[in-house]
Amino acid sequence: MIKNYDCLTFAKIQYMEQTKNARGLWWLVFFVSTAALGLAIYTHWEWLTLILPFQTTAFVKAMDIM
Repeated sequence: MIKNYDCLTFAKIQYMEQTKNARGLWWLVFFVSTAALGLAIYTHWEWLTLILPFQTTAFVKAMDIM
């Protein structure tokens, strides 16, 4: 017999699977931040490590890992 809380859990899981993710946008952010990192390396910008969190987060989101 299915209890009421089982139905709510199933509905929540089913809803979570149907969420739309914007992977294309994350790929765009990844490539732009990679280009910015390349430019920062080329120009010897001393704050180039500030680009790395954007690049790595965008890559993980684009690969749908996180």
